[in-house]
Amino acid sequence: MRRFLPSFPVLFALTFLAAAQTTSAPQTARQALIEMFFGTAPNHLQKHLPDTTRNVFKKMTGPNGMNTMDEVSMFATMARAGGGKFETFDTGPVLLRVEDPRENQKVEITVEADNLSGDGDQIDLALQVTKDEKEQVLPFVPRLTFVMKTEADVWRLSDISVTLRVPLEDADFLKSIEQEHTKQAEQMAQMNVRNIVSAETAYHSTHNAYACSLAELGKAKRETDLGGKGVSFPLLNADLGSGKSGGYIFVISGCDGNGYKVVTEPDTPDSGEKAFCSDESGSIRFSADGKAATCLSGGGTVHGRDSGPDVTRLTAIAAGSGESTAPHSKMPTTHAGGVPGGIQAPRRVRVSQGVMQSMIENKVAPPYPPDAKAARIQGAVVLKAIIGKDGTVQELSVISGHPLLAPAALEAVKQWKYRPTLLNGSPVEVDTQVTINFTLAGQPPIQ
Repeated sequence: MRRFLPSFPVLFALTFLAAAQTTSAPQTARQALIEMFFGTAPNHLQKHLPDTTRNVFKKMTGPNGMNTMDEVSMFATMARAGGGKFETFDTGPVLLRVEDPRENQKVEITVEADNLSGDGDQIDLALQVTKDEKEQVLPFVPRLTFVMKTEADVWRLSDISVTLRVPLEDADFLKSIEQEHTKQAEQMAQMNVRNIVSAETAYHSTHNAYACSLAELGKAKRETDLGGKGVSFPLLNADLGSGKSGGYIFVISGCDGNGYKVVTEPDTPDSGEKAFCSDESGSIRFSADGKAATCLSGGGTVHGRDSGPDVTRLTAIAAGSGESTAPHSKMPTTHAGGVPGGIQAPRRVRVSQGVMQSMIENKVAPPYPPDAKAARIQGAVVLKAIIGKDGTVQELSVISGHPLLAPAALEAVKQWKYRPTLLNGSPVEVDTQVTINFTLAGQPPIQ
């Protein structure tokens, strides 16, 4: 029986295909750039730096005891620790995408150009931010250019250029910036009106009458029982008590103890921002002309989400949001968490580190790790913390910090105890940050 013998061209083709399947394609400059900043291998950064650059960076030590090489190497760890969806792409128009479902926000680094020429490649990148599926206008237009060159068959970073363009003569750009500023100012004004209405409600429940001035309301406090312990909170923060906050002027008028009106209008005339007003009913109205008098006489009603997505989150931070029990028949029906106006109270609110620092009841200072002390390592460890309704630490994760310092910080902070954070009288969970500073001069100070 004759056996079939393939011809030489067929044998050559089969050999080539087999070699192609077993030999990986060489790394592109773009893949090298991704590996350099977002890789996980121990030498992911050093591998793509020129020898001269690597040697200089290793000699440069920062105040935290880490050399420049180590600090840059931690960039990927910090980026992935944000809690959102983190992706990199070897091909296509997007190089990096980070999505935060909690804020419905997406950040993308896009590839504007990738020009390969000989042993060099120039990659131009731009930044885009999208929130609620709408592209956000940044106060400047950033652009980054990375020049990569091959050295010993490895792509190495040769040059970085960063340009920030502010198109001051672009009418659409300026209009978008102005609109974003107006939106934020109006949201803050509405939030402050709600705070005043809530504070008036709490004041009435104690005094059987409404306060007729912000100064009087600002001096009042509310007593709350938490676990058998009495806690006192101011009804208003200091800014609102003074009558000015966030570029708006606030006034209580038409008050006789049984009823009141609260109005606010922009501090700057003809700013294009709306005026807002309310009364003991709790319904918030607005006037597009920015005049408080127009709001009182015939303003339109602000409904639900019209007040903006950040109102309930910001309200939780403001000191002295009032009780939910309505002392007057005209007060609105309250919802979950006692928030008036039809806005559902969130299960969790984000509060700044500075505010939460004043809420700590019990701190445990971390001991200085012996290995870190012996290596003369110091610096800050930044933690992401979820504080429960009862003030205990429920979740902890490392945002940044030296690996020899982070475990001690985690072990100490998980034992901390906070006063419960209230949103209109109801405790809520808190999303915040904690910073532990380790210094070789003594015990690490706590922030």
